Amino acid sequence: MLYNQLIKESSNWIRFELGLDKLEGIEYFKEMHYRAKSILNFLFYDSDTIWLIASVSNYKNCKGTDLPKIKRFLRNKKLTYNLKCKTVPYEYDEEDTEMETIQYSLKVNKKDMRLDYLIEAIGNKDFIRKPMINGNLSFVNETKGILFHMYDDRGCDVFSLKKDTLLPLYHKFRKWILDYNRIEIDRAFEEGLFNCYETIEEKEMRLKTNEIKIKETEIKLNQVNTCHITHALEIPNEFVQACSDEIGLTGFTVVVLYRGSNSTIVNATKTEALALIDYQTELMSLYSKKYKGNYKGWLAEKAF
Repeated sequence: MLYNQLIKESSNWIRFELGLDKLEGIEYFKEMHYRAKSILNFLFYDSDTIWLIASVSNYKNCKGTDLPKIKRFLRNKKLTYNLKCKTVPYEYDEEDTEMETIQYSLKVNKKDMRLDYLIEAIGNKDFIRKPMINGNLSFVNETKGILFHMYDDRGCDVFSLKKDTLLPLYHKFRKWILDYNRIEIDRAFEEGLFNCYETIEEKEMRLKTNEIKIKETEIKLNQVNTCHITHALEIPNEFVQACSDEIGLTGFTVVVLYRGSNSTIVNATKTEALALIDYQTELMSLYSKKYKGNYKGWLAEKAF
């Protein structure tokens, strides 16, 4: 089945950030919904053949309670007469014989789905909000060989058997790529930071500096630690525009702070858990290196 090929064998994937830490309440869910629907509409056309794949993990012999109520996501309820069902090993641990995953599949067209309602239900998985989906839901575009999986409000993954199939998606929504995985994804598509690396010594020094600075902030990482984190990069004037433009294609907000005779200070800010500082500093140190500059460090201010 194409779903199994895509989810288990494909090394071509992009992870997108949907929910943003800097947003709260209704604005958080509006942005999450907008991003998910934009990506889906870009990937799936009305003429495409789509498989809706739903899976629910539960204890064996628990019957009748696992159906993820697919009917409510469809405009034509009669389509569920063609619903296929099979039992597969527990998706989180195939060694666990007390658990199993029940997988449902249904062939549909885009116009058959209540797309807004479906996205809302997935986004509400971890919240006490209705509508809410039970289990996991994925979309397989059989026509294009693409799998879209929105795991919850935080983000989604897109897989394809062919890298070229995902290239337009990479370019169109590059700003929404999860920055945590950006270096890995850039290298897969041979763009952005794909040819930038730090030495073992540089990495060790960066991580040690982060550890010291975290202690200085007195912010406890085992508690809520969302911060406005600002990085300073000193970039030669001739590369400032290119550097600012590229960082502007990430989830960071860029401000050109001070222009000297030879170099300029560029600030890049993102609201995120301080516990994720290591990946942020790796990104910023590599951008500094790519544009012949120096990474000057970071400052953090608690968001709330």
